[in-house]
Amino acid sequence: MAECKRVLHVLHSMNCGGAETLIMNIYRNIDRSKIQFDFLVNCFEEMYFEGEIKELGGRIYRMKFLTKISPPLYKFKLIRFFEEHREYRIVHSHLETTTGIILSCAKRAGVAGRIAHSHNSRYPRSGSLSVLENVYKDYCKNKIVPNATDKLACSKKSAEWLFGSGSRETTIVKNGIETEKYRFSQTAREEVRKEMDISQKTTVLGHAGRFYDQKNHSYLIDVFAEYEKDNPDTMLLLAGEGPLLEQIREKVSSVGLCEKVKFLGLRSDMNKILQGLDAFLLPSKFEGLPLALVEAQCAGLPCYVSDCVSLEGDLGCGLVNFLSLNDSAEKWAKNIRTTALDRDHACGKVAAAGYDIKDTAKKLEELYVKMLRTAE
Repeated sequence: MAECKRVLHVLHSMNCGGAETLIMNIYRNIDRSKIQFDFLVNCFEEMYFEGEIKELGGRIYRMKFLTKISPPLYKFKLIRFFEEHREYRIVHSHLETTTGIILSCAKRAGVAGRIAHSHNSRYPRSGSLSVLENVYKDYCKNKIVPNATDKLACSKKSAEWLFGSGSRETTIVKNGIETEKYRFSQTAREEVRKEMDISQKTTVLGHAGRFYDQKNHSYLIDVFAEYEKDNPDTMLLLAGEGPLLEQIREKVSSVGLCEKVKFLGLRSDMNKILQGLDAFLLPSKFEGLPLALVEAQCAGLPCYVSDCVSLEGDLGCGLVNFLSLNDSAEKWAKNIRTTALDRDHACGKVAAAGYDIKDTAKKLEELYVKMLRTAE
């Protein structure tokens, strides 16, 4: 291909979440003389990655989501958008069940390449969503396989959830990272702790994730509270933002752990933060294959993970310990061990397992090129 081809990614936003971070990792490492990324989002505020996207040559389009207007109007606007932007021969949707609507509209508008990408393994079916909303989500979900030309997923578990019986034809795209950036460094560990005014002797546990119900921060605080009882010289670092942040701050205060828990906000230097930890906790209620778990293993950290996370998240480094959310917080705390041998060797094992971003970017680039040739 002589000219650069543009792929349209469809997401809620380009803020600092797992899927968004993966896409940006790929964007930085893909051959942009062949493939350029543009984005259709429903976020009208300045986004975390917005500046970098524009620097890399990407375009950003904004459209109100179906919950802000109505499903019929949303479909109308999508079809009109695709018809007005005939330059896109590939639409790559990351919107979980809503992907069914995205791709059906793209198909109707004549877009040849339509990718559905699953990054998760569940959506809520109670509490925040009504029965009608769940029925509509299932309706959208059933439209994915008939309208997708290609199906991608981060794990078999995430493929089975979103694509059902159609998951057999799914391509697994591993959540790659820049592995060398996460290689353990004793020097970096000491520097991070010094910057945060944390003693080199203190046991530091950590977690990275948006403050949503899925990530189960409340249970995480319960676990840390139990751990702190037997390990008073300890701290917990929490990276991320989200709607439940203040609620978790209040819980930390109510259990008297304000001096032991640090809220780090959004961080662009998680590769450095992980060096300063002794263990990583991930008590999620559901996941596809979390990028944060890949990063933590690459940094050589013992990881304590809920059994709701796919077993594929264990990359063979001997670091992942699966625990049940049915167990008490006390039992979780008793299982936590903070000694990992040969932390710097984990990086090579993660890369060997196929989780280096260069491999992920190359695989996706080859898929795009193949799809574009088919569309010509």
